Amino acid sequence: MNTEYWALVTGGSSGIGYQYACQLAKRHYAILIVSNQEVECPAAAQKISDTYHVPTRYFITDLSLPHAAEQVYEYCQQEQLTIDVLVNNAGMFFWSMLHEATPQKVLTITQLHVTTPTMMCRMFGADMQARRHGYILNVSSITAWMPFPTLATYSNTKTYIKNFSLSLHYELNDYNVKVTYIAPGAVDTPLYNLPPKTRQLLRKIHLMLPPEAVAEQGIKALMKGKKRVVPGAINYLFIALVKLCPLSIINLLKPRVYHHK
Repeated sequence: MNTEYWALVTGGSSGIGYQYACQLAKRHYAILIVSNQEVECPAAAQKISDTYHVPTRYFITDLSLPHAAEQVYEYCQQEQLTIDVLVNNAGMFFWSMLHEATPQKVLTITQLHVTTPTMMCRMFGADMQARRHGYILNVSSITAWMPFPTLATYSNTKTYIKNFSLSLHYELNDYNVKVTYIAPGAVDTPLYNLPPKTRQLLRKIHLMLPPEAVAEQGIKALMKGKKRVVPGAINYLFIALVKLCPLSIINLLKPRVYHHK
């Protein structure tokens, strides 16, 4: 792969986003990390450059703000960076009854999970279509199949990403632009704010996957042009069980889940 082609990874300065960037650097892509983490962002870019010997850059911005996608696109245009791979990974997570979440938090997660990825796909996807080549990986979640209390904002923004990505997959497939969505379950990152011992236990019993394994599966599926990838066999089982689970059972669980959230 010619390193004039760049891979753009949002939220790529830490966690699973950093691992996506590493997987793409292994494939000799130049890497552009976009994140709001002012310290971690340049450090991650430097580490990838030192490890994989590919050009790296970083762009610091808050992707939950209006017009953030336009700012990223304009930067790439000004710097003449040809984005051949787009990974919309940046995200946030919280448990909360909707009426108890602050309006700002609801707006932030909606912007970050829905508006910004959509506009990134619109702008960079149009360039890929014109070139007749490109890859887009959008990060959904297994909660996209789960209408669960206290996850109304998170799970339904991930449902949007799932359905949006499928539509875009069929729209762009004839132009040799591959669109894949990945739907991970629990990944061993600080996103969930769990104690280290709990994370270690969940990882040991395979209910929580290491970020490098999830990223590797996601990039492999993307390069093969698959519509979706669900890392971990247990997560496929989980999706099947959720589909069979009566809504009445979910309603019965609501008080217990909310009490112990």
